[in-house]
Formats: sequence, structure tokens, C-alpha cells
Amino acid sequence: MKAVWCGMAAASVFAAASVQAAPTVGECMELTTGIKFSKNNGDAQVNVEEMFEGKKQKGTQLILDGGVLLATSYQDIRDGQVFLTGAIHYNEDGTVRSKNAYTPQSAIPANMRPGQEVRVQFTDTRTDTHYPLAGLSDKITTSTRTDKRDFSITFLGWERLELGGRRFPDACKFELRDVGGKSKGKSGEYVWYAQGYGAIMTDKLDKDGDVQPAYRIALTKIISAP
Repeated sequence: MKAVWCGMAAASVFAAASVQAAPTVGECMELTTGIKFSKNNGDAQVNVEEMFEGKKQKGTQLILDGGVLLATSYQDIRDGQVFLTGAIHYNEDGTVRSKNAYTPQSAIPANMRPGQEVRVQFTDTRTDTHYPLAGLSDKITTSTRTDKRDFSITFLGWERLELGGRRFPDACKFELRDVGGKSKGKSGEYVWYAQGYGAIMTDKLDKDGDVQPAYRIALTKIISAP
């Protein structure tokens, strides 16, 4: 449930489709492999398909300004639900730093209605990889810890956005809040998803629910769109 966000124009949220049917939540969250775009903070986002936990899954890579791969977050859409399955974080040299696997896999209904709120609860099992230090060890070791995660996700409807020279006529807008972790009740996020692209804009919210403009992250340039 992490954040992903300048020269954009947006109309108001609309809770019903106009002439053409608006995409479902599941369709908004679909990822098209090979789509890549840069964001106003200098980072890039790339959609991939690769093996995770023994199964081929769609994922989103976050590449830092400078070309370093930071992380890949994975999801699986099936049986009318969107499953958030886990993430991998990397070291600067591309080796795995840690892996997070979510069990039971947290799910978001693919046909959420505007205004509908769901609770996403799961156990986050994190496995850290420890690489040998020169002169101290020649073995790679791992350590594991588990944490409980508890999020509230509200589907607010569809919104028209124009980002990076492209119109997104019906991006799905969500409000995310951590209701069970260390930041419980302190802050939240608005996140917009566009079909094929994934999360294209994020606003951070303060504890009163007000948008913090300085923290907006949004798509600014589409690098590839197969």
C-alpha cells in the first residue's frame, strides 16, 4: 500500500459512467507488461511479468532517479478479486535485499462500487538477505520476521486526468488509510489507477484528511506503451 505522482488537469470525480462504460476496479488495476513512465520526482515505473513465489505474476518496478531498481510490487487478478501478493526490494547492485510475502493474500473486490470501503488484512512475512562482509564471513544468510497489516481502502469513483500528454478519461480513485499499524489514524493517501498503467498519481493526506500538495507524485512522461 505504498505511494506512487505535475502539469496535470483533473475534473471532478464522477460516480457513474458517461457514454462509454467506465472500467471496473479490477480493470483499472490491470497492468500491461512493458509500459514505462517517468514521474515528477525523477523516478520511473515499469510494468513487468515475472516469477514470484513460484507463480508468474504481474508487477510494478520502481526505478530511482539514476537508474537503480529499488523494488518490485506484485499482484494477481483472478476470481473477481485483485490480490496483493508481495514485494521484493533490491540492493544497488541488483541483488535481493528483502522479500515480503503476504498471507493469506490480501484481496480487493474487482467490482467495488463508488463509496465502498473494504478492509485489507494480512500477515507480511519479510525475509532479509545478509551478504558476507569481507574478512568476517563467506556465507549468505537470511532472517525472517512477520508483521500484521491492516488497511482501509475506499473506492471514490472515476476521475478524468491529463498527465504526460495523455488523457486518462476514467482513472479509478482510491483513499488508503493504515488502520492497524504504527501510523494508525495519522495519515492516508489518494491513489489514482489507470487501466494498463497502474498507479499514475498519488496525493498524501495529513491526519485531518487534507491534501499535502508538496508530496504529490504523478506521471509526467510516457516512455513506452506497447
